[in-house]
Amino acid sequence: MYMQGLIAINQQHASTRDWPIIFTAGVGFFLSTLDTGIINVALPTLGQTFHVSVHVVAWTVTLYLLSLSATIVVFGRISDRIGRLKVYSMGLILFAITSILCGASFSAPQLILFRGLQGMSAAMLQATSAAIITTCIPKERHGTALGTLGMILGLGNVLGPSAGGLILSFVGWRWIFWINIPICAVGLWGSFRLIRVTKEQYGRVSLNLVSNILLGVATFGLLYGLSANSLHGLSRMLPFCLFALALIGYMVWDTRVLYPIVPLSLFRKVTFVVPILSGLVLGFATAIAFIVPPYFLEEVTHLEPWQVGLVNLTSPLGLVMLSRLSGKLIGIWGVGLLTASGFGIMFIALITLGTMQLNWHAASYGTLLLLYGMGAGLFIPANLLAIMGSVDHELQGTIGSIQRMIHNIGLAVGTSTATSMIHFDSNLGAAGYLSTFRELWIIAAVAVLIALLGMGSLRLFRR
Repeated sequence: MYMQGLIAINQQHASTRDWPIIFTAGVGFFLSTLDTGIINVALPTLGQTFHVSVHVVAWTVTLYLLSLSATIVVFGRISDRIGRLKVYSMGLILFAITSILCGASFSAPQLILFRGLQGMSAAMLQATSAAIITTCIPKERHGTALGTLGMILGLGNVLGPSAGGLILSFVGWRWIFWINIPICAVGLWGSFRLIRVTKEQYGRVSLNLVSNILLGVATFGLLYGLSANSLHGLSRMLPFCLFALALIGYMVWDTRVLYPIVPLSLFRKVTFVVPILSGLVLGFATAIAFIVPPYFLEEVTHLEPWQVGLVNLTSPLGLVMLSRLSGKLIGIWGVGLLTASGFGIMFIALITLGTMQLNWHAASYGTLLLLYGMGAGLFIPANLLAIMGSVDHELQGTIGSIQRMIHNIGLAVGTSTATSMIHFDSNLGAAGYLSTFRELWIIAAVAVLIALLGMGSLRLFRR
């Protein structure tokens, strides 16, 4: 009994020592997700302020995501070379500077440009947040730490729209960006302290800039093609041609270099490929879960904006509720069971939403979206641990950035699918909308089911 008590005390003390690391790494994740949701609320106000259409000012969101996704692997690789905390600190400094510049903008082109630079700083933060945890905290406590990181990720999504609305109402749109400055200062204080007291492990890995550039160009071409729904004809195909050429160039180059971005041997491991593809599916399904409810609740059921906002908060709220619990359960249930359980819950929520009716109460949608978010909360920490555990310490920044890039691609594909289908049926009235929304929920459910079956085959393969 005495020994068991001593072990429990030691574990509690170790967990307490982990909190500064988790909190510091979480600040960057929180900032990068908060700034996506917080500006979405301000798009109409920004359009009126700069006397431009919403389509123009929407590039403040699009360019942010494009630059983030196209550069994240570059910064992940650099962090493996010079240290994750160093890149993370530089990311916080650049995020603060670009936040000042965004808030001081006097034209839409200025704001769009500064948001593109801010996306690069967000890439520096997202590429290193998980890697800081997996390299600074002992392996046996990774599950709990990554679960807390998942909870912080959900908080950014929860607080973004509501914080944006409050700031717009009381102090004006410029403070949507300037609010980031004290948060960056807290993160910098924590990261500088960690640099002094932590012996971070990083290796002399090759930067492989050619592969990084080709992969970044391929990602940019794909995401730009998916987001540029206003393009038609040849111009619509050009981004996808750029994507294909850059991807082929990347694959050819990476097979010939001594140190590829991702070791090619990983792609022969089912234990790596299935979690990565599952992250792609999560992004795809989550985009649909975020886009469909506002369209339906505003256009068909005619709810007030604040009511739609409350319904939309339920999904990230579910993520916050179960992420930390998932991290604690990893050591008991294991990664495979948790990821399968999370996807199973998400499938139940999505397939039920696929039977939606016009007379459903908003609370029904909120409950099902909450259930979806709870499934995602179970899934994300376990999936992240499976991916981060697939490579050694010296490549944690690279693999963490690959994971975020794949997730962002899934979000872009889901967003493009949803917006194109909804626009196609926009003149068919309530019945046409209902049919389209059902199809979208079912498409998302089928994608999750395929990933779930892939996980099942992974367990059989291991046997």
